[in-house]
Amino acid sequence: MLESTLRLLRFRGLLVTLVQRELKARYRGSVLGFLWSLVTPLILLAVYTFVFSFIFRPRVAGAEPYPLFLMCGLFPWVWIATSLQEGTVSLTASAGLIRKAVFPTEVLPIVAVLANLVHFLLALPVLAAGMLVGRALDFPVCGWSALGLAPIIALEFLLLGGMVLGLAALNVHFKDIKDIVANLLALLFYLTPIIYRLEGIHFPEAGWAQHLGRVVSLFVRWCNPFTPFTEAIQETLFTGSWPALTLWLHMLAWAALCWLLGTWLFHRLRDSLVEAV
Repeated sequence: MLESTLRLLRFRGLLVTLVQRELKARYRGSVLGFLWSLVTPLILLAVYTFVFSFIFRPRVAGAEPYPLFLMCGLFPWVWIATSLQEGTVSLTASAGLIRKAVFPTEVLPIVAVLANLVHFLLALPVLAAGMLVGRALDFPVCGWSALGLAPIIALEFLLLGGMVLGLAALNVHFKDIKDIVANLLALLFYLTPIIYRLEGIHFPEAGWAQHLGRVVSLFVRWCNPFTPFTEAIQETLFTGSWPALTLWLHMLAWAALCWLLGTWLFHRLRDSLVEAV
């Protein structure tokens, strides 16, 4: 575990170079280039604002304006989903490079997380513009609380980094992992408080549905590793408040657990990766 972490720190220069290479390759031949990182979230914000302001008006207590609330959860989720999907296949997709070059293979899954983090950061100006409009309309959106976004992102990076290291190593030996991840992400989108608030979950009054509802609610709150990070970002950016200490501890626990487990699993499987990739 410690060895994998030290190797990543030792080869941080290579990590930065590969992230730059990934970003350039993604926009090679594009007229707008990196501007797509602003255009895409801007279009999303415009579409969701139109849909949820004029066509469908959901009743979510404490989530007005709803399009802005949705973006505060959706933008980070895009970082999560794309990082996990690309990171899981990063080793098999670079099989030729792994066989020919000598470098720490831990770098490749982390490149996926960092490259998509850059896209998330480039989308923040669009979200900031929405926040300014919200403040002009007297909604209590973020102020100085936005400074809490930096440590939240740092902890979420450890969470995703550990996950992609473990998943990428497993995917080399079990090719079904990438499909499992894709289906789990589709399910977890609805089990993460992105389109609703945790306080808005209501139990049926009686019967088996009540027990099922309680189980789902407990999973969303305590067993979903993405819940505390989504809540914390919504708190800092949307409600304009600093996350509670319990929320910070919840994020720290998940980040530490996933990083330690992911680096341990990658270390155990590293010697067999080159032959199996």
